Amino acid sequence: MSKINFYLPDFYDKYHLNVIVCDLLRMYPEYFYDNIKIGAVYGCFPNSIWNGGRVVLGGTTKEEIEFTVEEYNKRGIPIRYTFTNPLLEKKHLYDTFCNLCMKVADNGKNEVIINSPVLEEYIRKEYPSYSLISSTTKCLASVKQVEKECEKDYSLIVLDNSFNNSEKAFALSNKEHFELVVNSYCRDSCPNRAKHYKEIALAQLEFRSSAFPPCPYINQPIEQQMQKHGFITREQIYGAYQEAGFCHFKIDGRAFSEEKVLESYLYYLVKPENYDIMKEAIQKTMALYK
Repeated sequence: MSKINFYLPDFYDKYHLNVIVCDLLRMYPEYFYDNIKIGAVYGCFPNSIWNGGRVVLGGTTKEEIEFTVEEYNKRGIPIRYTFTNPLLEKKHLYDTFCNLCMKVADNGKNEVIINSPVLEEYIRKEYPSYSLISSTTKCLASVKQVEKECEKDYSLIVLDNSFNNSEKAFALSNKEHFELVVNSYCRDSCPNRAKHYKEIALAQLEFRSSAFPPCPYINQPIEQQMQKHGFITREQIYGAYQEAGFCHFKIDGRAFSEEKVLESYLYYLVKPENYDIMKEAIQKTMALYK
């Protein structure tokens, strides 16, 4: 049976948490669920105008970019750029900072989540070593749309969360080609999802905070998240989904607090009987960086 790949959020702002979890998984695999792997850590460096899904402001240096990429890659973990801004035009392709990020990680080990056809064409031409992934921000909610997406050359397609726990997901062929967002904070069948992504995209281009009203679901405890139809439990992952052939699962969390992301990692990755010992180990190690 294929390994279960988990994709973790925020390779930059949650760098220490992610590296600690990745190292503990390597050193003490018996504390974690069997046959799991960190497939990549996704996100962007601050002020990347190609970024989408969340507004990420701030700044960093070339040295920090190089350090971050190297630390993940030497552990055998790709970084995955969330370059999913759907509002990009040709003039945005020559952004100095985004091209710097791409050049630093252009070693055949890393990935880009994509939405804009303009950016996709540019990356395929200028940075062919990157694996390209079709983004959930495309909001492709029908089987027909997904099947059409399969005709393109993507290494993975991240499904819209309307596929979670639905018959249409299990009816798809080649399930190993799809990735599911297991704990999306967005409410089931949210009517504002596509509108929200566009507002975020515009805010990222203009280096400002999003004007879209804050989502009231963003920091719900996991017990409340589990009440949503679209929430995929660990029992389902290691049961029906794995048995059906799904092996790629994305943990949402770029907009979450560090504490909430840790809660998600403990829930999905760690065997329940080892919850307390692993939580303590992670928190003690994290405290060294405070």
